Amino acid sequence: MDVRQIPKVDLRNISAGYYEIGTDIPAGTYALDIDRPSDDYDVAYINILDDRYNRKDSLNLFNEEDPYEYRASEGEKIYISSLVGTMSFKEKILVPKSITLSKPSLSLLVSQTAQLKATVYPNSAINKSVSWTVGDPRIATVDVKGNVKALKAGRTTITATADGDASIKKSIEVTVTNIVPTSLKLSKSALNISNNQTIKVTATVAPGNAANKTILWKSSNSRVAKVDSKGNIKGLENGSATITATAKENTKVMKTVAVKVSTKTVKVNKSSLSIMAGKTGALTASVSPSDSTDKTVKWKSANTKIATVDSKGKVTGKLKGTTTVTASVKGAKDAKVKVTITAPVMEKSIKVNKTSATLLKGKTLALSATVSPSNTTNKTVKWKSSHTKIAKVDSKGKVTAVGVGTAKITATTVNGKSSVTTIYVPYSKSLSAGKWKAGKNLPAGRYKITTKSGSGNLFIADNSYDRYVNEILSNEDDGYSVTAVTTDIKSGDSIEIAGLDSVQFTKVSHVKSNTLHAGYWTVGKDIAAGRYKITTPSSAGNLFIYRGDHLLVNEILSNERDDYMVTSVTTTLKNGDRINISGLNKVDFTKK
Repeated sequence: MDVRQIPKVDLRNISAGYYEIGTDIPAGTYALDIDRPSDDYDVAYINILDDRYNRKDSLNLFNEEDPYEYRASEGEKIYISSLVGTMSFKEKILVPKSITLSKPSLSLLVSQTAQLKATVYPNSAINKSVSWTVGDPRIATVDVKGNVKALKAGRTTITATADGDASIKKSIEVTVTNIVPTSLKLSKSALNISNNQTIKVTATVAPGNAANKTILWKSSNSRVAKVDSKGNIKGLENGSATITATAKENTKVMKTVAVKVSTKTVKVNKSSLSIMAGKTGALTASVSPSDSTDKTVKWKSANTKIATVDSKGKVTGKLKGTTTVTASVKGAKDAKVKVTITAPVMEKSIKVNKTSATLLKGKTLALSATVSPSNTTNKTVKWKSSHTKIAKVDSKGKVTAVGVGTAKITATTVNGKSSVTTIYVPYSKSLSAGKWKAGKNLPAGRYKITTKSGSGNLFIADNSYDRYVNEILSNEDDGYSVTAVTTDIKSGDSIEIAGLDSVQFTKVSHVKSNTLHAGYWTVGKDIAAGRYKITTPSSAGNLFIYRGDHLLVNEILSNERDDYMVTSVTTTLKNGDRINISGLNKVDFTKK
């Protein structure tokens, strides 16, 4: 087999074979004819396939038959077989005969656009493109795609001409009209102005592309206010007038401005002001009418040694006496205020809300100070700590405990009056579950014992068992345990903690109170001597009172009557008596 590349297909001399439309044979309309047969019986079998190789059509073309018209489309395949001679593909040129346009006429507003579409007939015309022209390019333009844009009011024609035959044309008339105003907006709907004052009111016409935006202005009372062609409104005399703005091109579109003309005035919020030396007072000025210009207020004090005034009307008292403060505005009568400056009220005393306080290390306490008398001119307070390594204080009286010991916090007035608060920061230590020895694991001293969470057992005993603590210690009052135990702990005492992760031992002094809780207490140190009725508001526990070696009271004290308990004990306490409370969170000693 001899395979060779052939030159470009000669449409006048095509032999049997396989051809592609668009590659071998240009798309178009052809007359197929066997014009060079090998003999009188030569025949061409023709199959036409689409771009997916599906058969679209087939035909048998015999010698001496009339030519067959075939419209070849891009991508088709044509297969010719049985032909011994050759045949020709004569292109059949079809020219346009007529044009129709998508619109019979066109009406546009200035700057509006529209698209025209042209259809060329017959459908078999090879060249269906058109060229667009406009009669008067000042009125409208048209581009190669038939897009028309209106430029100015008037009439013209748009013409589509067939590129295949320039004699084939179609024209339509285009009418362009101006865009007229449809609405109007003014920068002001009302004005309050003074005599001889001018304010410009701006008119905005919509739509923005309206051809004529001219506005006609008119005043209903030209003696009170007049207006020029640019919207400048001038007040002439006191009274009222209505200014009307009308669109020239559409008189139905209009807006009004209500104008009131009045004398310019300035008023101060107070006719007199009384303040202390060293203090300030505020004056405010209002200027009317509201739309008047040059509304800046200038303030002035007649005697700056008595009082000064700033640009915002803030008056500062200097010395005892009187002066006049004047508010001035250009074009208005001055407004005057009588200012009286009184002597300052000096500080006579200062008192802090606490005389003493116990504060654990790391904790804070907010102190407050009251300066007397209540109308003191300067109530500034300065705070100071005597020992900043024990307790420090900020400028607002907030105290922070930073070390163990005692510090005095002093609050002082400007003129030297002072008040002192004693801050005691006790020693505190936490012990976990286990056995401990006082003097080794914990310094000797008087302690208040608590726990932050949980519930467990606390045992404390000395060698002689003179002081013995056996309590269920808890962080909450559940009726079966105590939340605090206060007792003296001496070197050598045994401490045992069970069931608790952390127990806090905080050093305390004697309380001197009529309400006691679980622990050991001494009359004369923790409670004054006297005759008392002893009760508890909740739960039940043991109450022991010793006088020397003698057991004075041994009772189970309860808040409820019971055959085995008492609800109160009345006895006389003497200095040196020892009180032991067990199992109770609160015991009240009421004097008889």
